[in-house]
Amino acid sequence: MDFVSVLVDFLENLSHDPVLYSIVFFIYSIAATTFLPIPIEIGLFFGQASPIWLKALVLGAGKAVGSVLVFILGVHLENPLNQLGARWGWFRKFVELMHKFVAKTRYIGLYIILSIPLMVDTAPLYIFAIFNQEGLMCLRHFALTNFLAGITRAFIVYLIFLYFGIMLV
Repeated sequence: MDFVSVLVDFLENLSHDPVLYSIVFFIYSIAATTFLPIPIEIGLFFGQASPIWLKALVLGAGKAVGSVLVFILGVHLENPLNQLGARWGWFRKFVELMHKFVAKTRYIGLYIILSIPLMVDTAPLYIFAIFNQEGLMCLRHFALTNFLAGITRAFIVYLIFLYFGIMLV
């Protein structure tokens, strides 16, 4: 049995308890933000006892906490990656391109990317955290951007399913 199947079964069993479901969904949101390479929306489809606004807030809060961990890790990885870029020409070009992308798009770019349903959060978050040259983005706004993008993403998914006549709650 794969991880997603186990997660789905586990979430189905918690669906009737909104408090316990919210706690598990919060932890799952942190994990999906920091290291799980799967979309976070799976948690929106369970927890029928929880209203969509609560799930959106839990998702946003989990993404914000996870983003703090990624940001702190990214600060520590920036210098080693810059040193690799100094040794390898092709990697230096990649590092320069990522620095320019992050510097140009900053919070708006991060918000747009993280608001896209089914987007895996880990790669964009690490890119924005690691290539945050000279601290262009601060931790507080980085976490706030993740929180707002999580809420936006939940409501985009909700509205898409509502449009097709499918209720998430």
